[in-house]
Amino acid sequence: MNKLRMVVLVGLASAALTSLVLSQPGPLKGSSSFEVNVGFWNQIQAGQNLSVNGINQTAKTSGFVGGLTYCYWMRENFALTVAGSLLSAEATTDMYRFTIEGEPILNSTRQTANAVTSILIGMRYFLPQPEPEDRVRPFVAFGVGSYIGSEAENTLFSQSAHSESVIGGRVGCGLDALLGSWLKLNANVGYNLMADFKTPVGARNNFNGYDMSFGFGFVF
Repeated sequence: MNKLRMVVLVGLASAALTSLVLSQPGPLKGSSSFEVNVGFWNQIQAGQNLSVNGINQTAKTSGFVGGLTYCYWMRENFALTVAGSLLSAEATTDMYRFTIEGEPILNSTRQTANAVTSILIGMRYFLPQPEPEDRVRPFVAFGVGSYIGSEAENTLFSQSAHSESVIGGRVGCGLDALLGSWLKLNANVGYNLMADFKTPVGARNNFNGYDMSFGFGFVF
C-alpha cells in the first residue's frame, strides 16, 4: 500500500511539473504577484561564552535575511512594487552572578534584542521591451520608504525599548524567470542607502550595504 501511494504521489507530482513547464506564460499587464525572497549571503552566528561572572549567549543574523514583495504590472514592461524586508536581527542573553568572598548573593540576567526592517514602495522596469511569451525578463528596480530600527532590553531591575524610522531607498537589478502562467523564479541584487539612526541599533547607527537574494513568486 505504501509503495502504491508513493507511485501515485510521484506520478501526480511529475504530471503537475510537466504541465507547469509546458504551459506558456501570457501577458502580465494587469496581473499581480506575491514574491518570497531569501538572502544568499546570510551570516548567522550563535554561541555561548563562559566567563568568571556568568554566561553570555548570542544569536545573530546580519546581512539581508529575507522579505515579501507585492508586484502589479501597469504595463508589460513596468510594474509597481511594495516590499517588506528584514535586514538585520540580533538577540543576546547575559547571565551574571554577583559574589561576596566567593559566596553567590545575586543572579542577574540581561536580555537584549534588536532588528532592522524596511518597507519600500518602488517600481521595476523590464529591459528590453518583453513580449508576452518571453520567459526570462531582466529588470532594473528602485524603491523608497522607511527603514525601521528597534531595540528592547530587559534586566532584573528595568525594561526599556525604543524604535526609530529613517528615510532611505534601494536601487538594484534582477531577473524574472517565468516557469508558467502562475509561477516564477527571481534573483535580485541591490544597494540599500539610508539616513543614520539617532539612537544606535545593536551598536550601529547605519546599515547601508548590498543585498542579494533568490526567491519565487505566484502570479495571479
